[in-house]
Amino acid sequence: MMLVAKGLCITHATLHESVPTALARQSPELVIAAARATIATAKRLRNTAPTIGVFGINPHAGEDGLFGDEDERITKPAVARLRQMGIAADGPIGADLLLSQRKHDIYLAMFHDQGHIPIKLLSPLRASALTIGVPLLFASVAHGCAFDIAGRGIADPTGVIETVELLAGVRAR
Repeated sequence: MMLVAKGLCITHATLHESVPTALARQSPELVIAAARATIATAKRLRNTAPTIGVFGINPHAGEDGLFGDEDERITKPAVARLRQMGIAADGPIGADLLLSQRKHDIYLAMFHDQGHIPIKLLSPLRASALTIGVPLLFASVAHGCAFDIAGRGIADPTGVIETVELLAGVRAR
């Protein structure tokens, strides 16, 4: 999934699962696959040479093993391989630092909340959620379908309109 709001694009390597389950699934191959799907989608969204910032798994991307070895085993080798493939990738770097610098076109989060929190803080009701890595892009609003207010005439359509506008600019494969 890629979340898009106000110029910020964040893809997730894992999504709706517990942190231990998501961590157990993390591998260099998973990170590479998510990054490649992210790059392909960014190109379809008219960014022909996107740069990608890869979030670390641990705080400060593990500080060279000080905060766990997951980044040494998973994200560092993945980023090295992405660079070998010619992808402009940086990381792993702590999500807070990467997002505060905003030097990249797109970002790859390792866990659900790493990516969802910044997008929803930036644009709580207007973010778009794209399903990526498939031939046809599918998108919806990132906040869900709001069944709790359906039929009451109080929903704000802006998120849906912006999602349709985002897809209207997508290049055909």
